[in-house]
Amino acid sequence: MDLIRLRKPSRKENRIIGKALAAYGSTIFLEDNVLLVREDTKDVYGLSKELECFLHNFPGLNLRCAGIKLGEVGKRFRFSIEGTFFLAKKDRKRVYTSNKGEMLFLYGRDIFASAITKCTRDVEENDTVMVCNGRGDILGIGKSRFSWERIGHLKRTEPDRVVVENLVDRGEYLRGEKIYNAF
Repeated sequence: MDLIRLRKPSRKENRIIGKALAAYGSTIFLEDNVLLVREDTKDVYGLSKELECFLHNFPGLNLRCAGIKLGEVGKRFRFSIEGTFFLAKKDRKRVYTSNKGEMLFLYGRDIFASAITKCTRDVEENDTVMVCNGRGDILGIGKSRFSWERIGHLKRTEPDRVVVENLVDRGEYLRGEKIYNAF
């Protein structure tokens, strides 16, 4: 069995990841943690500095992964569900949904304007957004079809219009469907 190779992100990867973290107000994560990239998949893992030190002292370990998978890096950084819990701490680029919207979203459905209860003012058309329930728990990742201003308008005029496409949600694991590749 081949060893899994983890490496530090390249300068380009660091720039891509840093830009994504800045968009969600999460650059502080890098102060106490280290990022490693799995060479064969481009998965990005966040490790505590203590765990990185431990791994450095035992280079022959046969690893499957290390730390928390934060996402994947390519032309853009794509958050994983696990990554959203650690990285998306601030109230940025979030759409909040009703109880019914939450249930439908977790079943893989898109979110209609009528199910939106709140939307942060930084949401623009085609943004990647964190979809949250009324308590602020992150349910998954979606793509906004409209800006926050337009979502508010559609809520009143076209309640059955899809305003957020479901890219990945916490229910994916239970349904056993393929997790998203990119957005």
